[in-house]
Order: sequence, then structure tokens, then C-alpha cells
Amino acid sequence: MNGIRLLLLVLIGLNSLNVFGVCPFSKYTDVVTACTDGNDFGITYSVGTSKGEVSFFPLRPNKREGKGFTHGIGCLDETPSPAWYAIKIDQSGNLLMNISHSDNADIDFACWGPFHGDTKQAMLENVCANADEYFKDCLVPNTTNDCKQVQLEQCESRFAVGPTASAIDKVESKEKISDCKESVERRSETDTEYECFYGNYDPFPIGQMVDCSFSNRTSESCYISNAKSGEWYIILVTNFSGVAGNVCFAKIGGSATTDCSVIVDAGSNSPVCEGEELKLYVNNVPAYGSCKWRGPNGFESNEISPKISGVKKANAGTYYAQIITHDGLKSDEVPVNVSIISNAPVDTTIRMVEGDKVKFKNVELSKAGDYEVPFKSGQCTKIFNVKVIVEPLLPAFIEQNGPICEGDSLFLSIGEAPTSGVTGYIWSGPNGFHSTAECPVVPKMNQSKAGEYSLKIKKDGLVFPVAPVNVTVIPKIKEKVTQRIPFGESFEFAGEMICDRGVYTATFESYYGCDSVVELSLIPDMPVLEPSDLITPNGDGENDFWSIKNIEYYPDATIRIYDRFGKNVYETTEYSSNNAWNGKDKNGRDLPSTDYWYLIDVQSSDRVYYGHVTLMR
Repeated sequence: MNGIRLLLLVLIGLNSLNVFGVCPFSKYTDVVTACTDGNDFGITYSVGTSKGEVSFFPLRPNKREGKGFTHGIGCLDETPSPAWYAIKIDQSGNLLMNISHSDNADIDFACWGPFHGDTKQAMLENVCANADEYFKDCLVPNTTNDCKQVQLEQCESRFAVGPTASAIDKVESKEKISDCKESVERRSETDTEYECFYGNYDPFPIGQMVDCSFSNRTSESCYISNAKSGEWYIILVTNFSGVAGNVCFAKIGGSATTDCSVIVDAGSNSPVCEGEELKLYVNNVPAYGSCKWRGPNGFESNEISPKISGVKKANAGTYYAQIITHDGLKSDEVPVNVSIISNAPVDTTIRMVEGDKVKFKNVELSKAGDYEVPFKSGQCTKIFNVKVIVEPLLPAFIEQNGPICEGDSLFLSIGEAPTSGVTGYIWSGPNGFHSTAECPVVPKMNQSKAGEYSLKIKKDGLVFPVAPVNVTVIPKIKEKVTQRIPFGESFEFAGEMICDRGVYTATFESYYGCDSVVELSLIPDMPVLEPSDLITPNGDGENDFWSIKNIEYYPDATIRIYDRFGKNVYETTEYSSNNAWNGKDKNGRDLPSTDYWYLIDVQSSDRVYYGHVTLMR
């Protein structure tokens, strides 16, 4: 028992490393609240300095180096040294703000929104719950301003100086080129009368991304249209150079304002289980500043990140954080809502059928007994005292009338069936068979319906399996038999004596009482035909007609006579002593004395006789 509990606690501990699920930022404290107006508290917003990228974003081919891949999104081909910020709209309207590096280093940005939440944490919880939708990659249309690019190149050529120019001339050249390019960039984005104006072709917003910029400038302009009071926007600032410093946010246009009362970035590790430790924090206390906390149950503290051990329900509620600068300036109190989750053990009982396995809170249970199961709920671990009761299998068994003759019905029933507590039956079998009847019938059995039939009985809230049975279907045999007999003899078949050539069918009953169909082909050995080799039609009574011995046994025979040129001179299908060839052709004319060829086709015996006969007059 202790081993199972230890393993579960380890697994829970590993899972808790990613408390917030799949999200672009690893934890909520990575997102710092900011505003566009200046503040008197000395609060600054540090740029990112790590060389890592936002691994949440998809990989793209590295355009800068021409090899490998980088993590990008929207217009950002790369996301190096990322830093995350959240701003809250105070007054509604359009907002144009400038984003820059305090050391004039190259930075880029992407902005998403709007998002909603009474507090930053509530907003971030919603964002992370729908991160795949909010932060999906955007296919940014090609918005290359070729006209602007030409103007920028002209700035270089217009004010460039040769390599032998003086140091002063080189400095002045660099300043003129910089001023020229700055004017081109500014006018191409804001001056509608400028020949290279390109502002109307800004592709954003796309989806939840409202604006984005990936350039080599030291400052960027972010535009949010029709922002509403109370809305939140999340801004990712990338620091390509990795130079330490601060991000500066400044409003440069629009009627909207940002809420600077939220820049005191206070929060907690709420929700917290009873008995665990509550951690409060302020992320951005300025240098030489202090912090003051107050909260439920008479709580007060001057620590920046106070902790309360062994919390109880009485510790739940709203805490307030306030920062105080070194010269006594006080911020507004920032509310931090804290939830305490009851951690009292929960008793529960599980009933199962012998042989079953039940998963309870990701723990597989199969044997009767008492178990202590810890389960992670949010940031808390709750203990469940589980009593497992295993019910024995029922003595019931399946009865059936098999083996079944093909075409007959299968009758299924239950031997030693329970007499009380039964609420249903679940039958299943081959060929998609399913039934909820107590004693189902399967009509017109065939080989596709043969196989294993099983039953489950619903009783007293449980499902009891019954040992399956295998049902055999005996096919209706169709046998073809050929029998040859001597000519003139008879053969007994299905109680009758038969002697004529033909196909006879009879049905017989097998050992199991099933019908079998036998098809008999009777072939009597017929006498051989013996055609005469001479015909003398002179009227003397001898050989006046061509004789064929035994022809009377072959009424289906076809006789043909040919002359030496292959011409058919005589043909009949009714040859007999009264209708025999007398040396005349088909038109009744006497044929000349010579040799003729005959062909006798006996269809009933699949035999052909051929030879020659001599005609003499």
C-alpha cells in the first residue's frame, strides 16, 4: 500500500511541474503587467535576455541564416530572448503605442487580444485554457513595400562618402543616412500623401493577433483599434541583441488609455489545499521600495513575498498588496483572491464483479480491500479512502439447441438464471448479433452466424459476464455423384430403381437430422454402333439399305454422308430400319457407285463414329 502511494505521489509531483498546462509562457508570473503612462513608483519592465525561443510556437525555416529552423509566429520569424507583458484598457478607443528598448537595441513584438478577466490571473487562466486557438500560427500576407525599399537604398547612395573621407565627414554621413531612413520609415507608415505610403496594407489583425512587427528598428509601433475598457492584451517582446535593459511603453496616439493601477504585479499560488503553504508575491517592487500586505483573519505583513504555512479555510479571501517607494509614495492596493480547498479525506466504496478492473483517479483496482488513493486536484492532493467490494460471478450458464442445421433457428436461454435484482440482458455474437431479450432466437442460421455467443446480466447495479458458448452450424451438403452402369441394368437411388441416362436429385437426412442434397448423374454403358461397310441398292433384298447395328438405342444420333469431295449428300436425325440410307442423295437421286464417308454424332454419349462405306450398283 505504501509503495503504491509513494509512486502516485511521485507521478503527481512530476505532473505538477507544468501546473498551467500547454501555454506559450511556462507560468503566470512570466507575464508582467504594464501600462503606457509613466509611473511615479520607479517600476520598470525588463527585456528578456535568454537566447532561448518560445518553444510553444511552430518551427519555421531560418530565413536569416538560410539553414535550420526557428520558432516563429505571425510576422515573427524568430522569437529570441522573449518577455511577456499584459496591459489592461482603462478608457475605450483606439490606442497607438511605441515599444522600445532603453538601450536602443533592436526589439520586435507581437500583440494578441482582447482577453477578459477580473484579474490578471483569471485572464491568464482563460488564455492558457484556449492557447491552441488564441496563439495559432498566422499566415501573414506578403506586404513588402518595394517603393520604400528603393527610397531607403537612395538614402544610402545620396549621403554616402568615400573610404578616404575624414572622420567628421563619415560621422555626418552616418547621421544624414539615419535621418533620411527614419523619415522614409515614418512617412511610409503615416503620411497618406507620401508616394511610398503603405499603411493601408497592414495585414493585421489576423485571428487573435492584433498587431506584429519584425524589423531592425530600435522602436516599434503597436496599434490596437476599438479597445474596450476592462479588456486585456498580451504583448510578446523579443530582444534580438540580448542586451539587458528595460522595455519602454509609451502612448503616441489614440483616445484609449491603459490602466496603471494594475502595474503592481501581485499574485499568489492559489488555490491552496488545507494544510499546505500559501505564497503571496509582488513581482516588481522598485529598488529601495517596500511592500505592505493585509488580508483575512487579521493577516498583515511587510514582506515582499510572505508565506502562510498550514493554511485553513479561514485563510481564504481577498488579500491586498501595496508598494511604498523609498520617498513614501504609496500605490493603490491591488486585490489578490485566494481560494483554500478542503483537503479532508473522502470515503468512497466501489463494487465490482470478479475479474473486472476499475480505474479510480488513474489507479487500477481489481481486488477486494481498503485502499488509500491520493489524487491531484489543481495544486492540491486529496486523499480518497476507497473500499473495494468484489462480487462473485453468477452460477448462470448459456443453454442452446446446437449444433444447428443450416436454415434452422438458434434458441438461446439461461440455465440457473438469477431470480431477483435483474435489470437487463446483453447478448452478443457473430455477424453483429445483439439482443436484450432474456431468451433470444436467431433465425435462418448459416456459417456467418456460427461462432461464440456471449451474455452479460445486469443485476443489482453491476454487469455479470456469463461464460460464452460456441455454436456450430452444419451446412446443407450438396453432393454431385456420377454413376456408370452396364447397359440394360438398373440402379437403386432414394428407394427407386433407375436405368435411363440422366440427372436425379434426392434429399437425405444426416446424423444430426440435417438435410443433404445429392445430385446423381446416371450413365449407362450403351452398346457400340457397328455401321456396315457396304451398300448394294439393286433390289435383290440384300444390302439394299445401309445398316447400323444398335442405332435404335441412340434416337438422338445425327448421321451424315459425304462424297469424296467433302460434299454432304445425306443427313438425318431419325435413322431406323424404316428410314435408312438407300444410296440416294438429299434430292432422291441415285448416287454413283464409289466410296463415301460417314460421321455419326451421338450426343447422349458424347461420342462420334466415323468411317467409309462402299456403294455398289
